[in-house]
Amino acid sequence: MVASQSGGNASIAVAAALGAAAGAIAATAVIRAQRSEPPAKTKSKDYLNAESALLTQLRAVRVVPVLAISDASKAVPLANAMIDGGLNILEVVFRTDAAADALRQISAAVPRAHLGAGTILTVEQAALAVEAGAKFIVSPGLNPAVVNWCLDRNIPVIPGIATPSEIEHAMRMGLTTLKFFPAETNGGPAAIKAICAPFSGLTIMPTGGVTEQNLKSYLSLKQVVAVGGTWMVPQDAVQNGERELLKSLAKSAKEAAQVVGLATEGTVATASIDRTARLWSIETGECLMSFLGHDDQVMSVKFSPDGQEVVTASTDSTVKLWSCETGKCIMTLVGHSGPVFTASFSPVGESLLTAGHDRTVKVWDVSSGSCMATLKKFDKTINGADYSPDGKLIATATDDPEVHLWSSETFACVCTIAGHEKKVFSVHFSSNGKLLLTASMDGTARISDVETGENKLIIKGHDDWLRCASFSPDGLKVVTASGDGTAKTWSAITGEPLLTLTGHEDWLRVALFSSDGRMIVTASKDGSARVWRADNGECVRKLDGHKAWVRSAAFAPTSRIRTRQFSEFA
Repeated sequence: MVASQSGGNASIAVAAALGAAAGAIAATAVIRAQRSEPPAKTKSKDYLNAESALLTQLRAVRVVPVLAISDASKAVPLANAMIDGGLNILEVVFRTDAAADALRQISAAVPRAHLGAGTILTVEQAALAVEAGAKFIVSPGLNPAVVNWCLDRNIPVIPGIATPSEIEHAMRMGLTTLKFFPAETNGGPAAIKAICAPFSGLTIMPTGGVTEQNLKSYLSLKQVVAVGGTWMVPQDAVQNGERELLKSLAKSAKEAAQVVGLATEGTVATASIDRTARLWSIETGECLMSFLGHDDQVMSVKFSPDGQEVVTASTDSTVKLWSCETGKCIMTLVGHSGPVFTASFSPVGESLLTAGHDRTVKVWDVSSGSCMATLKKFDKTINGADYSPDGKLIATATDDPEVHLWSSETFACVCTIAGHEKKVFSVHFSSNGKLLLTASMDGTARISDVETGENKLIIKGHDDWLRCASFSPDGLKVVTASGDGTAKTWSAITGEPLLTLTGHEDWLRVALFSSDGRMIVTASKDGSARVWRADNGECVRKLDGHKAWVRSAAFAPTSRIRTRQFSEFA
């Protein structure tokens, strides 16, 4: 009995030892696996710029048609119908043999389309899609090979995820823009809210089972930038070439998405010749903060891409960087020898572009405040300067009728755009960087091709000269600010006038769209700024508190109108 018990104890001890050894081996394997896992890739500047441009457009349209095209001859009419309905971001899925040819035809014939390729399962498919014209890649799952291929080539990629573990894996690869797929099968909006809760900074595009009936519940989530769906492209309508029906369905989808807002309070920054810049609540009209420190007029104010800082330019010859949390000056940039008229961040916020009366353009490092480069090729005052969305070009407007495009790396002039009869006051790139919008003292705005310099469209209809013109985020509209005291919106495709915004008591200096395209802010010599609905021209808020002319205004990157606020603003 004792011997048997002793033998049993020995067996238990051996088993325990073996178990411990196995556990140690397993633990060692896990540690080795963790140590051998490659570190997260660092996104290049070009990738970040391309991703930022894509997200800007996604925030504007909020709905992405998912196109399964089995007959490539139907591709161009389908793309035009979607864009005419207001949806210019298109995802062509690689579920048919005609997908690559369809992409190729749309890319060649429909320059208004921002094309992506979906259901990309292999690197070979990704390469074929990009060669055919895709500007971004979407995959149903998280395929490291496809992701790394895209990262290496600066092609924005949106891989599919459905679990916290997949989110962690994606974040380890450096990704924060992800596709929740299939959305409805995996629990819908409630699942997105729960799964994303532990992770900050995620941007989600749900696809799979999203319809016009349930899209509001998705778009109401703060993480959701847009949804993908097929309800606006029924296959029978595509095959039968029912363009008007497809256009109507796209328009209905866009309108349904536009009435849904994120629960984020909007803010506007303004700059005045009273030597201050201010931060305002759109919801209440309250001045939240004043930025005090310039010794002369503040001519320009712009937000950083993340909305955490603003930069101001002043006739005191300095540029200042401010915290939107504390209102304190973070940095003062000194180097211009005269008044500075404009200052803006690069697309990813690592540098600042300034231009002034001293006829120079300067590029500054945001982290150190040092001047990295100076462009001294002007013989007249510079009225405006702007980066292209990819950060590779700088556009400048001067007292000349011509506008120049410069390489941001070499400062070589790469294109000259002519056409205006008098000096140009403002320059603004479309969100895809292909078009440049200019506003002139000759009373016109012009849309020109960035690559060729060709004038594509002339917009006119104001009773006085124009000080500013800006694209909507989706590139389908233009807003202009004029010396006649009004702002107007126009079709960027036809030049047709859409809305006239009236209410200011003096001429306007600025008119800009919000990041989602649903609001417009104007700044006037009457000492006020106003916020308007872009769909019907209603003034929803007057921002009144400066003691003098408001020279500049800008939306924070996250400014949006909440649905219930439409009636509250009335």
